[in-house]
Amino acid sequence: MVSKLVSVFFILSLGAIFIINECEGLNKYSAAANKATDEKNDDSKEIPVPVSIRELEKPYRMAKLNLVWTKAKHRLTDVKLQSLFSDLKMHDKEEMAYKHYKEEGKDTDGLKAARLRKKLIGIMSTYGLLEHFAETDDPELLKRHKPLNDGSNYVAKDLFKDKKLNKLWAKAENAGFIAEELEALKQEFSHHQDKIDEYMSILSEVENGDPEAYKNSIEENHPSWNEIDDKEESDEETNAIPTKKDYVSKANLLREKHHQIKSGYDQLDKKTAEGPDHQEFVEPKVQGLWRIAKAAQFTKNELDSLKEELHHYQTRLLKLRHMHSQAALDAAQNGKTYDPDNTTRENIKKHARTVEKLHANLESRILERHSEL
Repeated sequence: MVSKLVSVFFILSLGAIFIINECEGLNKYSAAANKATDEKNDDSKEIPVPVSIRELEKPYRMAKLNLVWTKAKHRLTDVKLQSLFSDLKMHDKEEMAYKHYKEEGKDTDGLKAARLRKKLIGIMSTYGLLEHFAETDDPELLKRHKPLNDGSNYVAKDLFKDKKLNKLWAKAENAGFIAEELEALKQEFSHHQDKIDEYMSILSEVENGDPEAYKNSIEENHPSWNEIDDKEESDEETNAIPTKKDYVSKANLLREKHHQIKSGYDQLDKKTAEGPDHQEFVEPKVQGLWRIAKAAQFTKNELDSLKEELHHYQTRLLKLRHMHSQAALDAAQNGKTYDPDNTTRENIKKHARTVEKLHANLESRILERHSEL
């Protein structure tokens, strides 16, 4: 009898253990448990979303171009970085096409490979990155390549709030000044930014006081100036308290400050042009056209007119570069890749066609005169 009771107890114990294990197993694979595990895994694999083009880690399919990009992010200004981004995107596409071409057993003489190599050297030379070219051919360096974008050690940044001032500073940085000269020039740029801040502060006060009459107060002949005087006369005729006295003095002060800012910017532009390596244009493609134009048979007046056209072209081209980089950033934030040549954005395609026409027109005119030499 006792032995039977022991046997029953033993069987019941085994059943209890089995039930407990089954419950634990069910709990282990329950929806709640899986959700907690997924959340843990998601947290551990969370990838920071880039907020600027400078934070894009590996925007290219070719490792050597990603290495170039990493080096460039620590050296180039935003304007140059946007230009490089577009140039490398196009080169990346050519490199990938060549990779498939080579896999088909073509280019046995290596001519296409040599052409691509020469083109990459040209791009890196244009942006002052040629010293890093050897690294792009070293397989071991490519294996160890990891992007460094903690944002703490970029050499070139936008130093000023004013966009126009930053564009001029980008020229100054590459104009060949020695460290002491560049530091002194930087102080002058900072003083000019202070003047702009003061001007904007006064403008804000005026706009807050009378938003309709002062929105365009920097324009010399804007109707708002007449509105001030008309309001003054109206107040006098009705014996009302002159409400515009203070605004008139501030408007006059705005005129004076605006003249000072314009004059100050012109002075900084002239000083920047004194650098031994000064470039008239910041965009490499435009620099190349201007270099050929200066060597061609243009009269002084023709060259001055051409310079204005090139500035207009540069503005358009820089806008296109910005549009491409912004589209690439938007794509990266959504976990996608961006192809400038096959974009679906109509505004970018339309602007790209305009830029292509401008470039083709300017290039043909310049080369026509250059060939006459």
